[in-house]
Amino acid sequence: MAERSRYDQKCKDCLESNFVEDRAAGDLICQVCGLVAESHVIDESSEWRTFADSDKPQADRTRVGGATDDLLSEGGIGATVITASTKEGGNTAARNLSRLQTRNNTDKTLQQAYSQINRISDKLGLTKTITDTAQHYYKLVYESKGARGRGLAAVAAAVLFCACRQEGLPRTFKEIEAVVPDATKKDIGKAYKTIMACLQAEEGAATANPKRVAVSDYMRRFCSHLGMNQKESRACIDVADNAVPREGTTRHNSPWDGKSPNSIAAAIIYMVTQLPAATNKPSTTTIALECSIAEGTLQSTYRDLYTEKAALIPKWFAKTEDLQQLQQPRERY
Repeated sequence: MAERSRYDQKCKDCLESNFVEDRAAGDLICQVCGLVAESHVIDESSEWRTFADSDKPQADRTRVGGATDDLLSEGGIGATVITASTKEGGNTAARNLSRLQTRNNTDKTLQQAYSQINRISDKLGLTKTITDTAQHYYKLVYESKGARGRGLAAVAAAVLFCACRQEGLPRTFKEIEAVVPDATKKDIGKAYKTIMACLQAEEGAATANPKRVAVSDYMRRFCSHLGMNQKESRACIDVADNAVPREGTTRHNSPWDGKSPNSIAAAIIYMVTQLPAATNKPSTTTIALECSIAEGTLQSTYRDLYTEKAALIPKWFAKTEDLQQLQQPRERY
């Protein structure tokens, strides 16, 4: 029974307003004289759908079924026919229906792919927005049957690569390959090309031609992993914007054109950390390992950037005489 402290009505016998509600019987009883003021009272409290573990403080208080999932057929709430064998009383028609349903069930395949995408996303520390975008891309590719013949791991990694670029938080193929043991960089690259063709046919050029990756998009993450402070990171980003202007900015031909963004990022970090204003001075081996490139590639890209050092390095970070302390690049063999 639940006690109610205030009511608009008063008891007809004692004129008091002190009632208690018997929810099991649906009666409203005066606590002073015992008069049943109302009967068959409607219980207005929440009606729970799930009663499992109702005695626990963290019991499931869902009032309706699970949320619909637009990435699954029928919102993910379709019914499943479960039948017994003929010996146990099942009939042939029901078993045929169950077999047909199992054969045509695409949700199981999609759920396996979404789980794979979630696992890769968790290992890379990606946001939910990127994960949801990748799952949306996978569904489009799956429905267009463009991923046939490609491994699940490679396709899942490729749609995440697309989603990262689309959301402006790119990852390199090597970074993704490092957390996907069932697919090589070559497999992911082939799946990526297939997916881009499918997306162009399904959603148009806006999705099939994602934002051009800027070197500065990688820079903040690389600098953070190398333990560089905010001033050094800001200098690296400014050099990156000078070396490879962002999309929509006038660009000029440069010696480093055609180099991968992470190669240019590594060379910029190496250049900035040699200056007197930099306190953190990681080795070329450490930088190359963090940026997922070979040490020889770093030296080659640094050689190209060195020729334009005065135009690339911001004046607020290094004076003209400070540039003389930069190490001479290795000669080409």
